[in-house]
Order: sequence, then C-alpha cells, then structure tokens
Amino acid sequence: MNILPHIQESIAATRDRVQSHLSNTVEGITQKTDEICENTQKTVKNAQAQSLAVLEETITTATTHGDKIATAATSLGVSGLTLAESLKTLPQSAAELAQAMPRIATRLQYGAGLRPGDAPRTEADVMALFNKIPGTSKLEASEAQIRAFLADKHGSHIIPHAHGGSNHAENIVWEVGADNIRRGANIMTPGEQIQIRCFNAVDSILTNSGTLAKLGITATGTAIITQSVVTAIAYSLDLYRGDITVEEYRDRILEAAISSGIAAPIFFLILIAVLALFPELTVILAAPGVVLGLNTLFGISIATPLIQSLLRHLEAGGFDGILQPNQVPAADR
Repeated sequence: MNILPHIQESIAATRDRVQSHLSNTVEGITQKTDEICENTQKTVKNAQAQSLAVLEETITTATTHGDKIATAATSLGVSGLTLAESLKTLPQSAAELAQAMPRIATRLQYGAGLRPGDAPRTEADVMALFNKIPGTSKLEASEAQIRAFLADKHGSHIIPHAHGGSNHAENIVWEVGADNIRRGANIMTPGEQIQIRCFNAVDSILTNSGTLAKLGITATGTAIITQSVVTAIAYSLDLYRGDITVEEYRDRILEAAISSGIAAPIFFLILIAVLALFPELTVILAAPGVVLGLNTLFGISIATPLIQSLLRHLEAGGFDGILQPNQVPAADR
C-alpha cells in the first residue's frame, strides 16, 4: 500500500494549519502593537498637555505672586519712607534736644524721677530717656506732641531708691503718675513693665491719632498712585501686542490700585505698632542706612514689573519689527 500520498497530504495540511496560525498570530501581534503605539501616543499627548497646563499654571501663579510681592514691596517701602521722612528732623543729641525742645530737655535732665539734691542726668542718660518715649509721639518732631504724651507720666523707677535703685535711664520707665504713686516703694515686676509698655503704645497712638491718620493717608495715596502707574506702564506693551484687551488692561490697573489700597494701610499700621511698642527702633528707622534700604526696596518694586514687561515683549518677538536707521526702505527715504 502506497502511504506516500497520505503523508504528503498530512504534511500539506499541517503546513496550512501552521501558516494559518502564524498568520493569525502575526496579525494579532500587529494589532496589539498598533494598539500599544496608539495608547502610547495618547499617553504622551496627555502627558504633554498636562505638563503644558502645569507649566502655564505655574507661570500664572508665579506672575500673580510676583505682582503681590511687588505690591507688598511698594507698600512697605512707601510706608517706611513716609515714617522715616517724618522722623528725619528728630534731635540726635542732647545739645540738639536742648535747642529744639528746651522744656523736654530740662525735664529729662533735672526731673523725671530725680529728687531734690540729686545730680542732673548726663547727656547720654537724657537721650536714653528721650529714646524711651514711643516713636508715634515723635512723628514730625513736634515738641507739643511729645509733651502731650508726657503730660500725665512720671519717670518711674524699676528698682526704687529704697531698694538701692539708681536714676540712670535703664532704671526709669515712663508711667502714669497715679500708678507710680500707688506702687510706692515696691519693685516693678517684669509683668508690670510689659503692661506699661503696652499702655504707653496705645496711649501714644490715641494721643497722636490725627498725625498718624494724615501720614497713613499720604502713604496709602502714594502707594496707590505708584502701583497704578507702574502697572499701566508694565502692561502697555502687552496691550500694544494684543495679548490683553483694553478691558483686561483697565482691570489690571484697577486691581493694582485696590491691592495697594489694602496693603499700604496694613504695612503702615504694622510699622506704627512697632514704633509705639519699641521706641528704641525710632532711631533705627530714621538712620540713613535704613532709609537707603527702603529707597532700594521701593526702586526694586518699581523696576521689577517693568523688566518683566520687557522680557515678555522680547519673548513675543515684539522688537523684531523695529527698523534700524540703515534698514529704512529706500522708498521712504
């Protein structure tokens, strides 16, 4: 019996099944590969879109915070400079104090806790006692304002004479006379000293509320005008390029004015509280170095938005269309 044809048929059938299986496998692999590629492309596109969205949000957030930082810097600089300007004519020595505010100088040297027969205070002690008067009573270097604060105050001893206390400035605090008399010969506790400092701060602010209001309005108005003008200039190129509409341009200026109108009074009140609670800082605030620093801060707050505006314009190719003198078309010469 010839089995060769059967073997050939079996081989052919097996070959056909293998080819069919391979074809199906290849087709399946190709289809799966296409799906993987398509999914990968989608994933990459989604990742790119998300990255761009995150980047855009980051830039927007940074810009927003940058505007807030610039507003804060302007408000702080203007408030600090307003107060420093008000303190710049303050006497810096006992001789200047005697010339500018003779009645106060006399009281500090011969009174304020001194008993009959006690030696007058030294010039250093006179200025140290003067520096203990809240800074909010010294604004505009007005002797009348300082005397108004001292009107009901005694030079109270932290450690009384009965316990060996001296008349030096470090042992004296300004305190309401009735409270000083009530304490008698008792040593002043740290808690009482803090309470006196806080009371003096509030008393000084209330006594000089008119001056503080005037200076606060000046600082706020200057901050609003400055920030509005800087914002208008900073976004004028964006408006020119068409990146923002006229309405958006107007809104940015309005937002800057509102932000400054909120930030400036806050910074001013913070500085006022510091001057009232820590009179010693009055000398520091009026120091030339501090004034220079405030001027630098103010200058940076103005320069930063303008630099950012120029950078945006450069990135947008805004200066590419500007012709140099040798590039003017011949027809226009």
